[in-house]
Amino acid sequence: MLYLPRKIKSLLAGFFMLTVSMLIYLLKYRKFHADESMKKGFEDHRSDIDTNGTEYAAIFERLLPAYNKAKQQQKNVDCVYQIGPLWQKMIEDQFTDLIEASSSSDTTKLRALLENFQREKFTFSSGGSAGDFHSLQNNRLYKYQFINGWYKYYDIYNDLCNDHPELTYPLYGNPAGLYYNGQVIPTEAIRYHYYATEIQSLLRDVDNPVICEIGGGLGGQAYKVISSLNKPATYILLDIPEMLIVSSYFLLAALPNKKILLYGENTCNSTEFSQYDVVLLPHFMLNQMQNESVDLFFNSNSLSEMTCDTAQEYIRQIERICRKYFMHINHNVKFAWRENGNEATNMRATDMIPDPKKFKRIYQHLRAFSKIDDKIFYYRKKAKHFTFLYEKMRPSE
Repeated sequence: MLYLPRKIKSLLAGFFMLTVSMLIYLLKYRKFHADESMKKGFEDHRSDIDTNGTEYAAIFERLLPAYNKAKQQQKNVDCVYQIGPLWQKMIEDQFTDLIEASSSSDTTKLRALLENFQREKFTFSSGGSAGDFHSLQNNRLYKYQFINGWYKYYDIYNDLCNDHPELTYPLYGNPAGLYYNGQVIPTEAIRYHYYATEIQSLLRDVDNPVICEIGGGLGGQAYKVISSLNKPATYILLDIPEMLIVSSYFLLAALPNKKILLYGENTCNSTEFSQYDVVLLPHFMLNQMQNESVDLFFNSNSLSEMTCDTAQEYIRQIERICRKYFMHINHNVKFAWRENGNEATNMRATDMIPDPKKFKRIYQHLRAFSKIDDKIFYYRKKAKHFTFLYEKMRPSE
């Protein structure tokens, strides 16, 4: 067998991936004038939104008290709710500017960062368009991979819903995406649309449903669910304080007519959440939520990034708080970290099983939405990405 150095293997793999991407684009997607749509979608859109009103300016007055209280309270939480090694490294590498602006109450800098958050480095790992934007800036040929990935997501959504979806997405945060039917649509927005449809279907017989997302990222899934529901609902978003300030800005700006509660405002008592459309709380508030107070728990790609002890704690709390469904999308890649002389590992997706005496599995299948670089990563790790749905069983009479 011919031996090739690792660097040569990586170069060959990159060349092969680029060649395949170019061929797919030329044979399949060039007919949609996708190149022109991508150029327009990657333009700077900050001047296209109105940021002059007093209500918009008031957003930033609400963000800092919520962030500062969450950071203060975070110091005293149990070890299972401390930030894990994987995300702590991301915070140290990517969030420096955001943390400095928030900690120093520099609202001018904070506003500039948040109004461009979809392209800032602190959203690289959070489901935004920052990765696409910077990849294109560093490699103009990346456009072929981006266009192919966008249309692949669209085709999957179309097949699953048996319809040509009308895609929408707000311009707050300056997203980068394909310009489609007069809208800038990031690739991940298509995924948000699909899971919003599935969540709505599951809860169609529930009045005033309560949905709780663990690790809500930029807030895109919360936005799509709340903006498309045709009945009252409450969406609770739990995340680390550094991400929560981003999703809080996005949802306050994109949903100005909704009633939104930030951490530290009023009592943050879970018995009163039903009067709000959106509630944004730091992750360590999970264990303070009431028994059977959430109709559907949703998680995408964060439970498998936690240490095993933390993931087990989250699942234990979900068992207690959930009253109908638990849906999650996670991977089977096994990580190990060494910190302070101790080794910690994560939990595989297939091990995230709520108590079988209380929950039954409705389905387990491979994740529908994935990009080519994700597939290569998981293939090399000999692991897969799965979607699960569990339903809570009613006690027998």
